[in-house]
Amino acid sequence: MRRIVLLSSIVGLLLALTGPALAGPATHSTEDVTGDVFVCDTAVYTVTSGTISIVVHEGASASGNQNFTVTITPRKVKAVDEAGNEFSIVGAIWFGGTINANTGGEQFTDTEKLQIVSKGGGTVDSVNLTFHVTAQPNNIVVKDFDFGTCAPPE
Repeated sequence: MRRIVLLSSIVGLLLALTGPALAGPATHSTEDVTGDVFVCDTAVYTVTSGTISIVVHEGASASGNQNFTVTITPRKVKAVDEAGNEFSIVGAIWFGGTINANTGGEQFTDTEKLQIVSKGGGTVDSVNLTFHVTAQPNNIVVKDFDFGTCAPPE
């Protein structure tokens, strides 16, 4: 289930960001995430305030190879659980990929490392996902790992 959520969130974000990102070597933007929801094994956290900083970089080599990276960082993100307890969300999401112009091969990696931290400073839940795909014209290899207790917000 989490992999489906992860893949759909990646596709949605890529569709939203690639248009502006392809206009130059790097773009910086900020987005309000109030209302986003983290569904975890033992609690649901709703974001009450905060933003994410998004940095997108894309490039191409002289030989035609292409690459892109996206880094998403929470900024002063606060959330509450169902009982009204307050938490902070910290960490980062990074994903990127390359396309080899000569072989047609592609690779894509996504890492989502977010912690939901109590007022006392302890981590109570986390998004801890790593996903990698290598695609060659005759072969596709997918590796994914989920060590967290939460799905990323949709």
